This record gives sequence, C-alpha cells and structure tokens, in this order.
Amino acid sequence: MTYLLARVENFARFEGENLSADPVMGYAKSGETPHELHNFTVASDGRIYGHLPKNGGGDLSRLGAEPDAEDVSNVTVIFISSGVLCGYYRNATVFSSLRKHPDRLKAGRSKIYCRVRVDPKDAFLIPIENRVKTVNPPPQSTFPVLYGNVESSWVVWFEDFVRSADAPTVSEKKRRALVNRVERSSKARKMAIKQYGHRCECCRITGEDNVRGAMFEVHHKVSFAEKFVTRHLNPSDLAVLCANCHRMIHRMPDIADVEGLRLYLELE
Repeated sequence: MTYLLARVENFARFEGENLSADPVMGYAKSGETPHELHNFTVASDGRIYGHLPKNGGGDLSRLGAEPDAEDVSNVTVIFISSGVLCGYYRNATVFSSLRKHPDRLKAGRSKIYCRVRVDPKDAFLIPIENRVKTVNPPPQSTFPVLYGNVESSWVVWFEDFVRSADAPTVSEKKRRALVNRVERSSKARKMAIKQYGHRCECCRITGEDNVRGAMFEVHHKVSFAEKFVTRHLNPSDLAVLCANCHRMIHRMPDIADVEGLRLYLELE
C-alpha cells in the first residue's frame, strides 16, 4: 500500500456548515474558498471525490503505477491541517490528471477539479472538536503533498494511531446520523409560505394545490450548525425553495446565497 500526505484547510464537518472560523492556509487567509470543501461529501454517483492542493498526487509512478497509467488504486490519503490529522481515505483511487467533480460543484465561482475517488465507507472524517492529534515526527519542509510507504515515519505514526483506541471509526455514510437532533419549528414553514408564497425563490417554479404545494420546503439561511438553544424566527432568515433547489443549495459554499445558486444553474 502507498500513501499520500496532503496539507489542506480544515474541512467542514457536515453539509451546510462553514469551514473553520480561523483559516490556517495561505489561500484561505487570502479569501479564496478552499476547493477541498467537499472532500467528504458524497456525490450523486454514490462516491466521494477529493481535491488535492496544487495539483498534488499526479506523479503516479511514486505510487507504484506504470509511467503511462491513468490511475492507481489502493492508496491511503491522509489530510492534515496545521499538522493536525483531520481525515483520511483508505483504498482510494488517485488519477494522473485532474477531473471535474461529477456534480459540477464549485468553490466560490471556480469549478472544482478532483484528483482522488473513494468509496464513502473508506472515507473517515475526524470531527473538528477531536482534531488534536499532530503528526509525529512532523515531516520536514513545507509541502502540498508528500509521498510515502509503510516505512515512512509519518506513516508509522498514522497506522499506530488508527490501531489505537482514539482512532476515528465513523465514515461519511454514518456521520449524519451522529449529529444532535435539532427540533425545527413548524412555524418556520408557515411564516415562509405566508411571506413568499408557493414559489421557489431559485428556479421560480410555482404551484399552490395540495399536490404541487408539497414540493416546497423552508430553507434556513443561517445554518443549524451555529451554536444556539433557541432563536427568534425572522422571514429574512428563511427562503422557500423546491425540494431540488433546497438539496442543491446545501452543496454551495454559502448556503444563504440563493442568487448564487441561480447563477450557478445559469437561470435567467
């Protein structure tokens, strides 16, 4: 088995959440949206597609592949942020060239190109509050991606950690079931429909009868990931979206930007 160690920005924990409040990488500090935002989001084809920094990972010969190979499998990809382990893939496939994300996802206004594909059951994300394990000993020099094998010091550290009682055991398919349940008030839907009507604010589809009206959902522009016990409902914090647009906006970097989703979908 071969290994990649990638230096990245902190990942979001769940769909709809923002990245770490304090950016740690240069590109994030400059205001750019990190392309690894969706490195632990399941795509529409049921797999996860990962972005590596600065086109890292393209030298497949260092992963044991033939010089003209288009991809190589059975790679462990380890993600660290400020030296701290924040997630990893097992049995991943690394591509020789960049590929567009199958769902045409974007980071800000830039298309996301991916270098890695993995089955969700082999993708492990460490919750932000548990990201305390620093690679030891730390690899020398500054790097976007580092290649390694079972004898590399950071690989030995990683495998020891995975075998320990502190190792994460939660993969992407299970993460959403482990969040604290939030009771959403039924008043929010009534308030949003009264304010905005049975009309999707993104695609503009309408329908008020009992059948068509069922497609409309209330979207909270302020993420439920924010810490609160109760909060006052304001119409300006809500949007009426059809089920399709509601699902899509939670894949956007800013879940409050309905107009941004319209521009992404190239709607007039």
